[in-house]
Amino acid sequence: MWLIFTISQIWVGPLIRGYIEGIMGMFGSWLESGLLSLGTNEKLIAFILEGIIGGFTAVIGFLPLIMILFFFLQLLEDSGYMTRVALIMDRYFKKIGLAGKSIIPMYVGTACSIPAIMSARTIKNKRQKRMTILLTPFIPCGAKLPVIALFLGVFFSGRAYMTALVYLLAIVVIFITGLIIKNLLNVDFDDQEDSFFIVELPEYKRPSLLQALGTMLSRAKAFIVKAGTLILIANALVWLLVNFDFSLNMVPTDDSILAIISAPFAWLLTPIGITSWGLAAAAVLGFIAKEEVVGALAVIFTFSVSADFEIDSIEVTRQALMTGAGLTSVSALSYMAFNLFTPPCFAAIGAMNTEFDNKRWTLFAVALQLSIGFLTALVIYQVGTLIATGSVGIAFIPGVLTFIGFTLLYIYLVRLAKKGKGLANID
Repeated sequence: MWLIFTISQIWVGPLIRGYIEGIMGMFGSWLESGLLSLGTNEKLIAFILEGIIGGFTAVIGFLPLIMILFFFLQLLEDSGYMTRVALIMDRYFKKIGLAGKSIIPMYVGTACSIPAIMSARTIKNKRQKRMTILLTPFIPCGAKLPVIALFLGVFFSGRAYMTALVYLLAIVVIFITGLIIKNLLNVDFDDQEDSFFIVELPEYKRPSLLQALGTMLSRAKAFIVKAGTLILIANALVWLLVNFDFSLNMVPTDDSILAIISAPFAWLLTPIGITSWGLAAAAVLGFIAKEEVVGALAVIFTFSVSADFEIDSIEVTRQALMTGAGLTSVSALSYMAFNLFTPPCFAAIGAMNTEFDNKRWTLFAVALQLSIGFLTALVIYQVGTLIATGSVGIAFIPGVLTFIGFTLLYIYLVRLAKKGKGLANID
């Protein structure tokens, strides 16, 4: 897995990405020259180049990294490796109420949470099925890969092990959350009607390169379609909101509609090291599509393109996020974790609601994922800042009080569950 991350995120992926961004850069320059020759209004030119093409380039630039990752994952699947992973994980998953077969939706979840959630319907045990649906979105899906690639590539350039650690963190979060759910619902995972895991282990075989290539191309097509429709529209809307006020006058970004709307969210995210309204806005827009976090940041902080539409270096991007968004290496990790472990996109939430067939379970899932995402980011930022700098981070006291508040609420809900009340009656 470490070798796969190294090849996709550091060696081959960035090389191909450079060619794609170069082509997009030349296209942008050509388009700008054409629009200027036609006497197009400067505001319209800025809207097209920054709001549409700039945001699209920032997202599509991560396509090679995603394609190569999916290519190698398909090779692992075709070789017979992933079935053995399911068998090995069975005894560990049972400790948090899952079955070994739950690893399959989670593996599918590395591509997209929606089919992963839907694939959980193959699990016969109702409790295990619900647990799988609750926990699967914590696995970073393909839509979250641009977020991982951006922040690790900018703040931890050349460190492939950081990507592996993100997936390891996801597994840790899943196990801790599983134990939390066990206590909140007061259930006994040792008494399962579907306690046996039967699977036929295929022989190890040489994987098909053609099949892996086909899988890679189909995933790439789905990504491009999504980037060319939903994300393109969202980026254009972000540009309008970040450049105009409520009177539709063009204003500095700090006085824009988006800045005014996002300011309260930035205040709520202060304990995890986020003080910029732009970061808060991007996180909220991530619920439309997680790729939109990168696209929105590119539009708000204009770090993906320069004045002549040349792709900026990693150092320039880092400076844009450090000076414009106030990020440090630790707060960048915190912000990344917040976007990875809070609820997935609205489409995935809709899939959860369909599979649960119970709105109370859906509300519980969203509330739980919001809490886990925020608390994970809180611990990363406050503890990480203390280790890295020897001093506490911003909003340390509110952060500690928030953590205590969540802990007391958890203890209260566990006590209610032991009495057969509260979340124990969620069915």
